[in-house]
Amino acid sequence: MAKSKWAIGSFFKFNPKSFWEVFIRVQIVLWSLMLFIALFFIGVNYGLLGKMPDLEAIQNPNNAVSTTIYSADYEVLGSYYNENRIEISYDELSPFLVNGLVATEDKRFYSHSGIDLIGLFRAITLAFVPGMEGGGGSTLTQQLAKNLFHQDFQHAGVFRRLSQKIKEWVLSAKLERTFTKEEIINLYFNTVGFHYNSYGIKTAAFTYFYKTPKELKPEEAALLVAMLNGPALYNPRTHTERATERRNLVLRRMVEANALTQPQYDSISKLKIKLNFHNPDYREGVGTYIREYIRQELKNWCDKNLKPDGSKWDVYEDGLKVFTTIDSRMQKYAETAVQEHLTDLQDAYFKEWHGRDPWKIGSRAKPDLLEKMMKQSDRYQDLKAQGKSEEEIKKVFETKIKMEIFNWHGDKTQTVDTVMSPLDSLRYYLQIIQVGFLAVDAKTGAVKAWIGGPNIRYFQLDHVKKTTKRQVGSTMKPFLYALALERNYEPCSLIPYLAPECPGIDASWNPDGTGKWAEGEMVPMKDGLAASDNRITSRIMCDIGDPNALVEFAHRCEIESPLDAVPSLCLGTCDISLFEMVGAYTCFANLGTYSKPYFISRIEDKNGTVLAQFSPTQKEAIPEKTAYTLTEMLKGVINKGTAASLRPRYGLQMPLAGKTGTTQSNADAWFMCYNPDIVVGAWVGFEQPSVHFASNHSGAGATAAMPIVGAFLRKSFNDRAVQLKHDEFSAPEDSSSIISINWDCAPVMDTVKKKQEQQP
Repeated sequence: MAKSKWAIGSFFKFNPKSFWEVFIRVQIVLWSLMLFIALFFIGVNYGLLGKMPDLEAIQNPNNAVSTTIYSADYEVLGSYYNENRIEISYDELSPFLVNGLVATEDKRFYSHSGIDLIGLFRAITLAFVPGMEGGGGSTLTQQLAKNLFHQDFQHAGVFRRLSQKIKEWVLSAKLERTFTKEEIINLYFNTVGFHYNSYGIKTAAFTYFYKTPKELKPEEAALLVAMLNGPALYNPRTHTERATERRNLVLRRMVEANALTQPQYDSISKLKIKLNFHNPDYREGVGTYIREYIRQELKNWCDKNLKPDGSKWDVYEDGLKVFTTIDSRMQKYAETAVQEHLTDLQDAYFKEWHGRDPWKIGSRAKPDLLEKMMKQSDRYQDLKAQGKSEEEIKKVFETKIKMEIFNWHGDKTQTVDTVMSPLDSLRYYLQIIQVGFLAVDAKTGAVKAWIGGPNIRYFQLDHVKKTTKRQVGSTMKPFLYALALERNYEPCSLIPYLAPECPGIDASWNPDGTGKWAEGEMVPMKDGLAASDNRITSRIMCDIGDPNALVEFAHRCEIESPLDAVPSLCLGTCDISLFEMVGAYTCFANLGTYSKPYFISRIEDKNGTVLAQFSPTQKEAIPEKTAYTLTEMLKGVINKGTAASLRPRYGLQMPLAGKTGTTQSNADAWFMCYNPDIVVGAWVGFEQPSVHFASNHSGAGATAAMPIVGAFLRKSFNDRAVQLKHDEFSAPEDSSSIISINWDCAPVMDTVKKKQEQQP
């Protein structure tokens, strides 16, 4: 017992020698532990637990960034992506986004260095308390590390998850040393996903609210921050109530952080979620056809132009910025004009053809068209491959099923659900009216609006492109009249209203005229053009004598399509693309100078470095006097000719010149129109030329195509921001060349009449 007491007493007895021994040993253990931890983390940094990103990778995170398409007025038209991501800077973020993120996800963000020890200790402690959740111990910096380098963290199991967490700590420390707090927040917002293939806050703001991040209201910013906890779980389109609760939680956290006042919260939290949703799908939004065409052209550019390191640019991941010449306002006006007009025109078409198949009637009839379309369909080929007989296949095609179809009267995406047989579906789609529309700057050729069809989801064929060609009808006539002017014809040159007499041509070639004049009556050339009379036009063609001269003239105006050197060429029996026609008409609008249509102004990398620039391409095509005189004649088409209803119907007071066009059986309707600033062309028809309008009443250029141009011009000229001018057409610099032009045809006709009366 005494021995025991002595032992206890001796333990508490101060012994300087033993104290320092213990102290030194403790210090050795602590320093050794600290050294071990330091070496361990250094080892982690150098790959002890797997490969770690180096400093360059941290400073330049290799996020897949969408290629973004911008309009000339800096609106985002769309993007090409594997992950739809558009990166932005911190200055472009709304303070509501920043405050909401920090208040909700990491309230000590500005005081820690990547690892929140208080939050981590709390999470670990609560994890061992029954009925309590530890909560997230990860900081924003740790979450950013996981977002940036997620390919390194795809582990399973306890030990591997611990390894993941350790690597997150190391990366977080490196991120904090490399970036400022603002840069970390910005990087975070650029990496997170928001469902619907929307990555990054800029894409999310566009997708859900059609706004920039800077424009977001507090409730909108809070909703997007709320979605970070689970984009699908808190999807405001499918889980509105749940998303509202989570949004209000973010708003409460903002009140706690003094980023919002209590009265503000009380008011905002009662608001219902209001979205302006725009699916980033390339088949939706503004300018779908031109965006798809740009994508193809951009891929070609990437194949021919390499990065500084010799590798190819990736359209879908390298974050290219493509600045186009498209004016977003004019593009929208064009799309609205198309939808409004074709909705009515389609209804009228179905009424005219009710119960009849148009491809079985007319000069271009193809009675077996529907059967051929059926046999070319994927459904038919699949059934044939399965060994089905023709009778079995026919039964499948005649059996009604549920399907979704395109319809102008459908929902926002122009679709309706219906019950229809596959054969009736083919019959239906053959009769959907197609459209092509192109507007370019007359002086530069910069494309301002481009519509390739009614809906790219259902109709992929682009009716603007050079490769898509249709008969142009009377829109070809101005080229003949311009050629005649070059050959010393004048506006008041008199043409006899008689059947054409072309040497070497069958005498039976006798195009119908308008009947506006009596047989043999002398008609001023300008009046024949205004009325688009085929007889007058064919007489001029025969007087000139050589159709090759018209081919050569058209080629001078950069019409590249093959043209048959035959007299009927003057009536537009040739197939030419809308792209070529609009480009060619710039020669008339721009005093003889051709302006090649182009739609990309420059390409930049994601950091703003200019990779390519594109400038107008122009050339002198025809004499100034010829272009000026023809334009004055084409004014007559607008003021008193086949397009005379344009001005009163749409209230257009600016100088305009133009030409309507209608082809055989009313299969193609055209209208070309221009002023000194802009050249506009519209084609309306069907994918198959054997499908056509029932009458000239509905299928003429002035009826089917002109209203689209008229509505577009009215909206564009009324919008001051578009800055289209009402200036008169410029005259040639050499004014003496036009002074001698005679526009008063009455004296000329009187002289001819007197000579006729004097003849015995």
